[in-house]
Amino acid sequence: MTKDTERLIRDSWLRLFPLRLATAQRFYERLFEIDPTAKALFDGKPMHVQHEKFVQTLDTLVQMLDFPADIIGELQALAHRHVDYGVTLEQYATVGTALLWALERGMGSGWTPDVQRAWIELYLLIEGVMKRAVSGTATE
Repeated sequence: MTKDTERLIRDSWLRLFPLRLATAQRFYERLFEIDPTAKALFDGKPMHVQHEKFVQTLDTLVQMLDFPADIIGELQALAHRHVDYGVTLEQYATVGTALLWALERGMGSGWTPDVQRAWIELYLLIEGVMKRAVSGTATE
């Protein structure tokens, strides 16, 4: 990931930060719309808590961009927790779709093609590390 890509991610996240919980809510609404099976993973859990966890995770990843080894370790641990929750490898694609959709709506005119490419690159990194971490462990 280039420094310019990291800058785009940081700047756009900073701009979105005041709307972070609304963005998290949009993310989950979209995720459940495009993958209704994902909703069962959250049965009985207060969604406002999930919204905060989602935002904290994104914020941590953005803050760790300067520390690639740390970000990989964090993502590997996150991947293993997600296996325990019942997340399948196929669900990573819908999570990425829902994430980009929610970010775009939250950022409005700030969602430029460059910002979109930067977030896609970050999500592909996240997805790749997490899927490799649990290959053979997650439900396929």
